[in-house]
Amino acid sequence: MPVEYLKLIELLDIEQTPEKSILRIRLSFEGNVELRWEIDNFTASNLQDIAEPNQSYQYRLSFQISWDPIKKRYVSYLSRTYLDHSDRVYFQCSEEYKKALNAIQSIQSIKSIDSLSFLSFNLLKNDETELESEQKQEIVVHNQYDRKFSWMAVTFVSVLSLILFSFSVHARNSVSNEEVIANAETQDNEFNINIKENMDLPLANSEKVASKQPIDETSIPYVELTDEVTYSIPDGNVALTFDDGPSIYSKEIVDILKKYQAGGTFFYIGLNVEKYPSYVEYVSSNGYSIGTHSMNHVDLSELSSDKQHQEHVQVTRLIEDILGEEVNLFRPPFGKMNQLTIDLINKHQDKMVLWNRDPKDWKSHNPDEIFNYIQNSNVSGSIILLHESQAVVDALPQILEHLQEQGLQVVSLK
Repeated sequence: MPVEYLKLIELLDIEQTPEKSILRIRLSFEGNVELRWEIDNFTASNLQDIAEPNQSYQYRLSFQISWDPIKKRYVSYLSRTYLDHSDRVYFQCSEEYKKALNAIQSIQSIKSIDSLSFLSFNLLKNDETELESEQKQEIVVHNQYDRKFSWMAVTFVSVLSLILFSFSVHARNSVSNEEVIANAETQDNEFNINIKENMDLPLANSEKVASKQPIDETSIPYVELTDEVTYSIPDGNVALTFDDGPSIYSKEIVDILKKYQAGGTFFYIGLNVEKYPSYVEYVSSNGYSIGTHSMNHVDLSELSSDKQHQEHVQVTRLIEDILGEEVNLFRPPFGKMNQLTIDLINKHQDKMVLWNRDPKDWKSHNPDEIFNYIQNSNVSGSIILLHESQAVVDALPQILEHLQEQGLQVVSLK
């Protein structure tokens, strides 16, 4: 695996003066090293607006930067983590920041930091001397030793895992619903909700939804995506997206969207597709867009290239076998990804759909709070993240009425 895939940048602090701005960061690469990064005031101010000085949060800067053709600005994001929940917050940045980020991504060792003039080693406040080259070399040697030890540990764990795997394969089919729920509770809350609500509600034959005849898709407004990664759409439009289905709420969501002649885009988990294939047919036959959301709703950024490929291909094949047509929209679980994920999407010529508005419906389970978030936000040109749940079903009519009263077109993504 190329070295750049292993780099992580944690944002520790932001120092701003009229003359210059400094980011204090921790670079995880051949170990951890704290650095001072001199950046432009424009980017620093935008980061300051979204990175609150709260010790409860951990902030991680993304290496991904996109060009927003509407606002004519570069845009990046940071991942904000608290306990077991992580969300993504976008900010505008300068071309100077983009070049610096690319330079950090391209370095091959900690020793190369010396060649980047905007970076310096972060010294203790009481340390009045500069870090000597011998000290830097000591850091590198120590980290290389740590890496050797880490690989020995990984090798031992891998052998042990293979032994345990041979036993677990035989027992896999006997796992009870209760065990599956217990395992699912280690995932993010937004996934737990659907697993818990649907695990004990198998779709009986008498309850299966009969697919309707396909309708004229031109009656549903849509925006066609052109960028490999999309987080917003042109002003005047709003995209409502629904994650973690299909579920017992799929049909009701579609019926509400149809009533208001509104678009919608659904991102499906493979495990739920296996449970509710008739709902996949219902959503598609009514002209709504369907994308993938991985097979098992896992953090792709923690997986190898092969495992990411399996997560993506398995769910794609499941849906394509049901619909008899290609599926090329994709959303990574938790919004987490890395360069391997982007390479995978490019290889399959798919489009990654992110978001820039998140009512956190999975957290509140409250229709009023979901609607109030949208009502009090500037949502023109936004992609709104929602999940298939009763709270969203209850809030949806009010949301659609509000958006249409604002003269906004609610679109599907294609």
